[in-house]
Amino acid sequence: MIRSYMAVRLIIPYIPILFLSCAPTGPRPYYSRDAGDWISSAGQNYSTTSPAAVADSPSKLKKVAESYLGVSYLFGGQTRDGMDCSGFVRQVFNEAMGIQLPHNASAMSNFGREVLKSDLKPDDIIFFKGMLFIEHTGIYMGNGYFIHSQSGVGVNYTRLDAPYFAAHFAGAKRVTQ
Repeated sequence: MIRSYMAVRLIIPYIPILFLSCAPTGPRPYYSRDAGDWISSAGQNYSTTSPAAVADSPSKLKKVAESYLGVSYLFGGQTRDGMDCSGFVRQVFNEAMGIQLPHNASAMSNFGREVLKSDLKPDDIIFFKGMLFIEHTGIYMGNGYFIHSQSGVGVNYTRLDAPYFAAHFAGAKRVTQ
């Protein structure tokens, strides 16, 4: 009895980590025997460069956000050495506009004015729900794309209508004018 209690006591502190990563891990490359090389499974939903559809936006926030493209994912991180989703959004808004946001997607969802999905504009913060609560965030960049830091991928552009994100969209907030 004591032994099983000790095992549970050692495991319980690590359970929240399983639920706190930013969205599911992204697309993984696979080895193609036909091509004789590794192939990206990202398809059209993911990009580590600015998609042509959002290339014309002159936003300062966009420039700062894109400067982080390719930075790896790191739970709790907020630097160019690695960042999680809320650390990325927090850092971009602080650097571009001096706006201080919490380093937690759920807490961040309490800031700003609510925006309908149909009224999204570049620089709006978007949120995605997990099993129990808001667990992922990113910045809408226009024309159906958002930028975020995703576990297993890092900072990248993703289509808002990508299957996981379309199914888990939880709302958006506008913290800028």
